[in-house]
Amino acid sequence: MSVALSNPPKSRMAHAASSAALVVRNLLAGLRVLLGVVLLLMVLVNVLNAAGRYGFGIAFTGSDELVVYAMIWVVMTGMVVVTAEGTHLSLDALQSSLGPRGKLRLALLNNILVAASCGYAAVQSYGFVARVGRIGQVSMGLGIPTTIPHSALLAGFALTAVTAFCLAVGTIATIARGGPLEEQEDGR
Repeated sequence: MSVALSNPPKSRMAHAASSAALVVRNLLAGLRVLLGVVLLLMVLVNVLNAAGRYGFGIAFTGSDELVVYAMIWVVMTGMVVVTAEGTHLSLDALQSSLGPRGKLRLALLNNILVAASCGYAAVQSYGFVARVGRIGQVSMGLGIPTTIPHSALLAGFALTAVTAFCLAVGTIATIARGGPLEEQEDGR
């Protein structure tokens, strides 16, 4: 008599980790959609501004400023997304010559450097945003506090630093568990 063995239930930690990964994937997907919508709205504002200016002699005050500020937020939010997904620009020459464990170590070094440099930039950005806020500077076209566009750098650098730090911790955990198994010849 044979008994079919089923997969054992996931541990609570593994279940929590897979749930967290699902939340992160959904959050990143939502951010990508949001960034796409903002880019489309920026194009629409530019088209409406150009049509108003050249077709009707009407200029929309602050529209150029709005598009520039939106672009800053898009770039800084996009930086967090590409860091989390590992799709930022990179040179593949070194990475392609490494095995799986070497790639893990290179990813760890990369994430540590990104976390440190973005953390430093976030601290500097905070200082600048605080100074601009103290003097009460406002933008010329829209009349909004300039802390709003400048906070994009603070938020982008801080969130990228946190993201890279979390990726580094995950990479350290993978290395501590023995790293990825070498790929088998049949691709499994």
